[in-house]
Amino acid sequence: MTEPKLHKQEVSMRKTIKIRNMELGAGRPKVCVPITAIEEEEILREARLAVEAKADLVEWRADFFAEADDMEKTVRLGSRLRDVMGSRPILFTYRTEGSGHSMELEKYIELNQRMADAGDVDLLDIELFMGDEVCQKFCEYAHERNKTVIISNHDFDKTPNDQEIVERMCKMRKLGADVPKVAVMPRNAEDVLTLLSATNQYANAHADGPLITMSMGWLGQLSRISGEIFGSALTFGSTTRTSAPGQLDIADLKYVLDVLHRPENV
Repeated sequence: MTEPKLHKQEVSMRKTIKIRNMELGAGRPKVCVPITAIEEEEILREARLAVEAKADLVEWRADFFAEADDMEKTVRLGSRLRDVMGSRPILFTYRTEGSGHSMELEKYIELNQRMADAGDVDLLDIELFMGDEVCQKFCEYAHERNKTVIISNHDFDKTPNDQEIVERMCKMRKLGADVPKVAVMPRNAEDVLTLLSATNQYANAHADGPLITMSMGWLGQLSRISGEIFGSALTFGSTTRTSAPGQLDIADLKYVLDVLHRPENV
């Protein structure tokens, strides 16, 4: 007796976000390569590697850039990065949460505003813990400039319960995020299930657009591969250096996604 074929779960109708030639929230999850180099030429080299690896987009982690405090240099580098990336989107992030990097709040806001003004980056990541007013006002500022905003929250110590994760994503959307993003650290396999369950709950009951979630570390690698099934629209793969624990090499990640999306497996 032949076994019944399992079909990929149908995703409820939610709006997608078109960013240059990429449609976030449609089809297979988009693969983003983080750029974490310190010096300008190395940053551009990592961008070229991402293009060669056929990444859908890159995340420029400007907190690693040695001269990020010099806003003129950072804006100029964004322009050079645009030349390398061509039609692929650029996500700009200055991460302070769990990164070991810091910046005064006023400078953090100004830097992100300057990058939104310059026009070379397409998405900007704002950290939820910066405060409701900061997040809401920046979303308004960026949207006036036709930029996509991710509001993110990272917990490098633990995994909150599923209700707390869902509530955080709901709050991000209320503050104006186009894409809510939550990353957590699992201490056991059950924590990974908690993250995936929360993703599924939010996607089915609350989401009206794309979302991003992941469980970090070795245990959480499963979420980076299978997050799509539960509702996550984007995953991260590295070329040279990872930006978070548990990140997979882009070649390995794309291979697994290719296998999962073969016609006979869908």
